[in-house]
Amino acid sequence: MNKKIIATIALLSLLSSSVYANCNSLLSQYKRVPDPSVKTMKQLKRWVKRKIKDGNKKAVEQCLIDRAADNPNKATVAGE
Repeated sequence: MNKKIIATIALLSLLSSSVYANCNSLLSQYKRVPDPSVKTMKQLKRWVKRKIKDGNKKAVEQCLIDRAADNPNKATVAGE
């Protein structure tokens, strides 16, 4: 039983770190991405709406909002 719990925790931590890495690589494709830790979710949504024109719009928005300064779920964001 304990081995299953440890294996599950290890798998979840691996997945969460890969999601965090995917967001970093996705955001690195764009110039002048705002620092989400000092912007509100509304400001980040407006930036995505104005600046992102390709098919990654939703993914970029989600990555930024997950790290937004006023996000109530910020403490539970993977990799933070």
